[in-house]
Amino acid sequence: MIRGILFDMDGVLADTEDISISIGIDYFRSLGKKARRSDFEPHLGCGEPEFFEGTARDLGMTDFSYEAASAFFREQYPSYLKRQDIALPGAREIVRKAREAGLLTAVASSAPAWKVRANIRAIGLELSSFDTVITGEDIRRNKPMPDIYSLALIRLGLDGSEAVVIEDTKGGVEAGKAAGCTVVCLTTTLSYSEAEKTAADIIASGVGALLTFDSVSSFNTMISECSGISSDAVLYGTSYIAPLKRRMPDSFTLDHAVSAAWKARENAYAPYSKYKVGAALVSAASGRIYSGCNVENSSYGATICAERNAITTAIAAEGTVGIDLLVVVSEDNPPAPPCALCLQVLAEFTRPETRVVLIAANGEKCEYSMRDLLPNPFIFPSMRKG
Repeated sequence: MIRGILFDMDGVLADTEDISISIGIDYFRSLGKKARRSDFEPHLGCGEPEFFEGTARDLGMTDFSYEAASAFFREQYPSYLKRQDIALPGAREIVRKAREAGLLTAVASSAPAWKVRANIRAIGLELSSFDTVITGEDIRRNKPMPDIYSLALIRLGLDGSEAVVIEDTKGGVEAGKAAGCTVVCLTTTLSYSEAEKTAADIIASGVGALLTFDSVSSFNTMISECSGISSDAVLYGTSYIAPLKRRMPDSFTLDHAVSAAWKARENAYAPYSKYKVGAALVSAASGRIYSGCNVENSSYGATICAERNAITTAIAAEGTVGIDLLVVVSEDNPPAPPCALCLQVLAEFTRPETRVVLIAANGEKCEYSMRDLLPNPFIFPSMRKG
């Protein structure tokens, strides 16, 4: 039985990897070296020495001082933390729910202790929120070696079979598996296709996907139901999409999609109609949520609706996309459905049974299937399948 959760920090609870890379780029620039994000990515999750030394090695630098890089990083990091809320969606909630449910919790981060402590405070938690906190300073061998998770298990009094590791990098997944744990790999850092190539037991879009439990028993049920699930490709509109394998239960997705749609609506550009709309869709292939708002234009025909905005965002990120769920929030009561143009565009990427949830400003909710809203969509003859 699973009795504990071992959390990595960066990319799992805290959205700090972009901050780290930005500071790293600044540091190498100060040395006259042009570093790109891709130079740092292979070294994420493996500790600060490897983050800098590995990148320097890849850049062909033979005379490199990690100590100077570390001092620069520590000096710059607090100012970056002040600029944004680094808590990833669901981070505070999952730690709280785990403790309330009776699960043991640990942070096992390769970062130095000062950074781990700063991140815990920055996401709105305390050191006491966890049963133990382990950093890169507590071990000699960092990820992908299992030492950090093995030490966490010892401190919690658990065997590997009694713990779930939540990670976001290939090295972290390898470390968790080597420690004998069930591993959830988040797609906060890796793409779904990259995560699928790891040895993770479960792939999820973020820790918010893991909030569907309220006891040790229900957590174990959730984990056992998700491990190793796979499906063949399914037709979404005009394309076959392989639905997310090893996916988390769908019960969490609606709340997260609704939240994303409301947030997008706040940014709607509607100076002419004053009618703001937000939309969010859930990708069948990755489980990720993509949102959009309506953007009006002086040339009215150039206006784009929130639903199509969300679709183009999803396509830009994933390429061909399949939609499992669409949420649309508006000011109408009852809530307004997508316009006919949006329905036609949606038909290209949905199944007849795809859920469409409409929400009014007063909270009233209506739910339809795409079949209800557009029973006979036009599909270009050469694209008709099945």
